[in-house]
Amino acid sequence: MSGEHLSSSVRYSCSQSRQRGFTLVEIIVVIILLGVLSAVAIPRIGNVSSYQESSLRSSILGSLRLAQKTALAQHASSVYWVLGRPSLDEWQISLVIDADTNDGIPPLDISPPQLNASIPGDISLSYSVSMDAGGSLLGSLSTGDNLVILYNQLGDMVSVKSGVVLTSESSFPNAANSVDSSLQFSDRSGDFCLSLTGYNYASTCR
Repeated sequence: MSGEHLSSSVRYSCSQSRQRGFTLVEIIVVIILLGVLSAVAIPRIGNVSSYQESSLRSSILGSLRLAQKTALAQHASSVYWVLGRPSLDEWQISLVIDADTNDGIPPLDISPPQLNASIPGDISLSYSVSMDAGGSLLGSLSTGDNLVILYNQLGDMVSVKSGVVLTSESSFPNAANSVDSSLQFSDRSGDFCLSLTGYNYASTCR
């Protein structure tokens, strides 16, 4: 009986030792790991909006250069750069070309596939430009809105218009919407600019 009692005491003692929980060393290791994760992961999560903003800015600047080159190559046609915001967290950039601005037919989308892809992000983007007729065109793009720029055959920015009906040729910018200053964009990171000569750069308009 004493042997059985000793055996059960040993089993009870082993069972108790297995249920003690974490040691101090294990707790310290877990705390260190949590600290490392919070230092690395949380800033990355917080910078998602900054990354999306940077992505939109880079896409705008790159596509504006492409629009200018397209305008230089399309001597007998009108080339338009279109920035649209289909939804609160989605942006789209496209190029359209119109071989005849008097035929009543809306311009055709000539964007390569990479420009047709949506750019995600709930981003605040505003713009301002002085108009030849006086006053300024300024505001920020809200859901369902767009901004359209017309280039001439020399690659210059000649007209800018917002709220364009893309299915109506007469709605696109023309001489009545001509500009006399650079077009400045602003987001939370700062300003970037499109000059009258079609050159764009990532700073405030001079």
